[in-house]
Amino acid sequence: MSRRTGIFFVLVGLTLGWLWPTSAWAEAGSKVMLIHLKTSLKHDDSQICVAYNAIWAALEQGLKVNVLVDADGINTYKVGWFGKDSIQDYKLPERMREVLAKQFNVPNEKVPRIYGDYLEMLRSRGVTFYINQEMLVTAGLGSLDAPLERISVKWFKPVTMPELIRLRTASDYYLAY
Repeated sequence: MSRRTGIFFVLVGLTLGWLWPTSAWAEAGSKVMLIHLKTSLKHDDSQICVAYNAIWAALEQGLKVNVLVDADGINTYKVGWFGKDSIQDYKLPERMREVLAKQFNVPNEKVPRIYGDYLEMLRSRGVTFYINQEMLVTAGLGSLDAPLERISVKWFKPVTMPELIRLRTASDYYLAY
């Protein structure tokens, strides 16, 4: 390799290093946890409640968190008679709020009072929420053209089965509820 070629590659490397945001480097090296919500609130309210707490704990440990809503879990976010889902206005037990405040060292007022607010807090902290498109269509909650038609959370990202598998295989850690 000529000296001129060597200098060229050094300059390209320095330029890319300068242009690449440092957060992208950090994100590329961070670990990813996939939390799989398969059980609906109707069938076992404790599982989804613990899942939200696990999501928060994973964030506190510096993990990038992806959540996959799947199987019967999609029914938790189904729009009901009054235009809301089952969990939107569901209250967190006061004892749980106290435990969370102490565990995460935050004032009690900073712990959400209802699960709709909890979901929004997790999203605002960088959690990405996916939902199984195949299950939405099969359950009649959406179509291929409008998969979130009868789902309350319009910012969920519908995923196909191949994308679902990629989410799972690309994760460093996995929890299912």
